[in-house]
Amino acid sequence: MNNNSKNPTNSLNLPYISECKYLPPEIWNRILSTLPVKTLLKFRCVCKYWCSIIDNPDFIHMHFQHSQINSGNNKKLLVALEGIRTIGDEGYLFTLRDAETLQNTGLILSKSVRWYRYRIINSCNGLLLVRRYVGNHYDEKIKLWNPSIRKSLMLPTCPFYRPCWYLFGFAPDSQDYKVVALHNKWEDEAKMYFAVYTLSNQQWTLRNNPLSVTNLNDMANKSMYWLICCLLQAIFIRGVAYWLTFTHVVSFDFDKENMTVLKLPSSLNKKGYLRYLFLLGGSLAVFGISGENASIWVLEQDNIKGPWTLWLSGKSSWKGYESFKEYNNSIEKIFYCERDGGYFVYGKKAYNIVSCKVHELNKSMSYYLDLETYSESLVLSYGYEPVVWGSTHE
Repeated sequence: MNNNSKNPTNSLNLPYISECKYLPPEIWNRILSTLPVKTLLKFRCVCKYWCSIIDNPDFIHMHFQHSQINSGNNKKLLVALEGIRTIGDEGYLFTLRDAETLQNTGLILSKSVRWYRYRIINSCNGLLLVRRYVGNHYDEKIKLWNPSIRKSLMLPTCPFYRPCWYLFGFAPDSQDYKVVALHNKWEDEAKMYFAVYTLSNQQWTLRNNPLSVTNLNDMANKSMYWLICCLLQAIFIRGVAYWLTFTHVVSFDFDKENMTVLKLPSSLNKKGYLRYLFLLGGSLAVFGISGENASIWVLEQDNIKGPWTLWLSGKSSWKGYESFKEYNNSIEKIFYCERDGGYFVYGKKAYNIVSCKVHELNKSMSYYLDLETYSESLVLSYGYEPVVWGSTHE
């Protein structure tokens, strides 16, 4: 008799063994999904049955969803990539930081290396897409890294010749992680060619249907280079990556593999306005600020009156506007915190949207800083070996 026939309620199609007959598999799944990642990695060694549960892709997705729900009751954390300088050498730190104060809560990785530097491109479901560069120039070494389990995967070389821009996200329909490489040919600026790397088969595939800007409403005659100039601001939510251009929000759907453009509210397109995408709860939102006013608009695609809903509108302070303007060339992400009426964390500063005051969060942090959201995830936990950062074998 088939082992699974003894247990028709096994939704994850896991093998049934007699040692676990006292609890049905769905109870084991529910119990294990509440545990931290580090505990689950140890429990993989307890027995083959637990190992088969923890390594199952459906369980990995279930565990991540559960950890996201629980994170609302705990302090939110950010991954901070900091550039450090010492006498005669340079290096970098990956640390965990409290999202509200930027206080250091734990060191993930520290490396001194003379030639290599790194940037965080995107994050998705606990994974970071990290790109290496030598001196002031990017090379084509990119990797997926899970900071919660300290494992990474070096991607094969992209099939495009430089320059390339990258997006990273999760396709819900196919249940697969994808890295999308975008390549613009100078002789054909109205089209963007792209290749897709999928984690399931670990290889790049060239797509034969280039993305055409001429099909994107009133964005015709704009080059694709203009559309993707702000990819480091990209935010992933529900299978779609969003990023800002000067007057529009551009999105890429990881299941459909197509690009669309949505016009920003007219009030955000006034001269002098600075604009930033961020996550407000489970929705995409845009924060706009000038020297006199500030507003927050939330994207609601099913809204009868239009896709954008005004969530907050009020006055700003000139000091607040200048603090955003000062770091505008280096700010890729801002993070919203609900405490004290709501405020934004950007760089090493915070701006309170009620009092319009700016204050320093952590002056001890280094001169160079990338911030990304941190989530516990089991992706890359099975079948992947730790990669030594900064080595010549990356």
